[in-house]
Amino acid sequence: MTDHASPIKIRDSTLDGIAIAGQVQQQVAQRRAKGLYGPDPANLGPETLRPDRYESAEDLEMADFPGLRESLADLIAEAHLREPDFDSAVPFLGRLVVAVRRLWNWMSTKWYVLPILQQQSEVNARTARVISDLAQWHELDARRLQRLEARIAELEDRLQVGEEP
Repeated sequence: MTDHASPIKIRDSTLDGIAIAGQVQQQVAQRRAKGLYGPDPANLGPETLRPDRYESAEDLEMADFPGLRESLADLIAEAHLREPDFDSAVPFLGRLVVAVRRLWNWMSTKWYVLPILQQQSEVNARTARVISDLAQWHELDARRLQRLEARIAELEDRLQVGEEP
């Protein structure tokens, strides 16, 4: 608070609410200057989540991290790994090369690599589900945050007018 208007109603006539609020602000500023509070929590975490980044709740909703849904859809679509299929554009020799590669793949790697491919596909699918859940929680939290910010603004307005919350 830069102004010394006291948001707290003090009903004791011997106490000066504005002076008390000023003293508290001064002491907080001194402690902050000495580094006694540590880093400002508003400046921690990703820049996209910082309070001063958006003018209003509507701006935050519009920002909605562009491309997140598309990236998530791509991740889900590509979660399952497939065994590559050998092919060749060369007419006769190409078929022979493909047959030799398939035979060699079956003998040397199929029984070892396919279980690993399956395991990695399962990990990919679980990871995509977790990221999807986190994205949904983010959307819910953003809506809750908007409602809370609106409520705080309403209460601050009522306090400035002098109404009881």
